[in-house]
Amino acid sequence: MRLIGRRTAVGAAVVLLVTGVAGCTQAQSASPDGQSADTVLSGAALDLAVRAGPYRDDQRVLQQAEYELTRRCMAARGFDYVTSDGGTVGNDDSWQPDLDTRRSRGYGFGDPSPSPDDQYPPGLPAAERDSYVRALTGDPERRAVLRLSSGPEFTFGTTGCIAESRSGLYGDVIDAARVSYVPQEAHNALHDRIADHPAMREAMALWTSCMRDRGYPYDSMEAARADAGQSHDSAGSADAARRAEIRIAVADGECALVAGMPEVVDRVGRQHAAKLTAEQRADLNLATELRAEALEHARSIVSGSP
Repeated sequence: MRLIGRRTAVGAAVVLLVTGVAGCTQAQSASPDGQSADTVLSGAALDLAVRAGPYRDDQRVLQQAEYELTRRCMAARGFDYVTSDGGTVGNDDSWQPDLDTRRSRGYGFGDPSPSPDDQYPPGLPAAERDSYVRALTGDPERRAVLRLSSGPEFTFGTTGCIAESRSGLYGDVIDAARVSYVPQEAHNALHDRIADHPAMREAMALWTSCMRDRGYPYDSMEAARADAGQSHDSAGSADAARRAEIRIAVADGECALVAGMPEVVDRVGRQHAAKLTAEQRADLNLATELRAEALEHARSIVSGSP
């Protein structure tokens, strides 16, 4: 597997938790006094923060590549690894909707609840289930924690086929976690600033008008989602509730596009990105570089190239 060179993020601290080792290993992190308030986001990092351009397609490629590497790893251990979604997760967003996802599953409220058996391949004998989980997720005692500069912590495994696939794609599980969580941290930090901007309030008014014209007199996107969710709680067939949810979700998404919300997110998000902390900007720059390198590798995996 190709390994991408490890680099240490400025604001994101990493703690490795390994059984039998006294204490812990923490990635070196510069002190606040060592931070530069002039840290500038790269153009690619700005794109990632506002989820511009091919963000959704790139995410799908990364997910497909990780799934394929996990499938190969499990096959080498004698197990089938199959998921209903082929390893890809929808990247739908209220302001940047994925209409293909909404046309097929609405907001996702009507998705069937997974059963305990869904986590195993069909036909896997009960006696082999523990071995399957161990092969997939590794030693439960060997974990790592990524602490973002804004405070949240994320724990993940460092062994097993999921961890090995992420190491093969990103270089190691720490960098894989950075690519996953750091851009989300930046996007979340920009959310309230975008929501409070006059341009987004104007877009929301256009959205409301568009929805009313389609027969949905909702004052907010939250009200639309709540109504779609309630349709599953009322008496009636599940199919009817699902169709109603899809109609509302598609109208919601189409009106978000009519109102120009993706353009507002792009423009206003870029204006406020400089207000991210120096640690967040440095971490985002690093995560963007790691993601670009992983994408190059992911494309070769998905296309079947060596």
